[in-house]
Amino acid sequence: MSFPKIRDITLRILGACGIEAPPVPMRPILARFRASVVDSEHIAESALIRSDGSWVIRVNRQLREERRAFRIAHELAHIYWSHPDNHQGDPALGDRLERYCSKFASLLLCPHQWFVMDAPAVDHDLARLKNLYSNVSHEALSIRLSYITPVVVTIYDNGQLYRRFSSPGLGHPPDGQPVENGVREQVDIYGKFRQSSGSIKWGGIKRGVRVRGYPVFSGKFRRIILLTTPAGGGGAHDDPDYEEDMPYPFPDY
Repeated sequence: MSFPKIRDITLRILGACGIEAPPVPMRPILARFRASVVDSEHIAESALIRSDGSWVIRVNRQLREERRAFRIAHELAHIYWSHPDNHQGDPALGDRLERYCSKFASLLLCPHQWFVMDAPAVDHDLARLKNLYSNVSHEALSIRLSYITPVVVTIYDNGQLYRRFSSPGLGHPPDGQPVENGVREQVDIYGKFRQSSGSIKWGGIKRGVRVRGYPVFSGKFRRIILLTTPAGGGGAHDDPDYEEDMPYPFPDY
């Protein structure tokens, strides 16, 4: 099951439910699938139960809003593929079902066709994208950004480097570049968006960059996301019909 096939499935579902813009509401999709959601304290994240011709999705009541939406969408994918007509022609579906359901969920909540139009319209700004896709996490949105514009994403949790990655084919310099450190320190001190321009030695040459820093603070948890954009670099795709089988980019949605 390729990325384009799952993308088209989720777009058809959204169209059938009359959903044309983010954030994606779950209620009309649940109604179409004859499914309901019940909060629970006795499951890790979510579970799917068949009951009297309809479906019940049990969800841990402690999940964050974004994770809750993702788990509901993931279970909806299981419902979709439970119908024999929807998995004919893919004998490997059984072995890869969880991966396909996760792709389904990510593309249902953040459709590729929408995102490649919305992101440039807001200058690839993470905060403005989060306002649009409110039930998708900052981390997930930053990963999706790396597939449509050249960028290095760096995430710090409580002062420690959590992950650093870049757009496919772009590569990135080591963590701790002065211009990035300066932005991170300002975000940490003031708890607000900060940005700066500068240069980084990258691939043996100095490259101009813009660094934008975003606070994602919740109680004692302090996450800072940096987006470092190189001048004139390639390595991403903004084609709505891009056909590569993109990897599922949300390991911890």
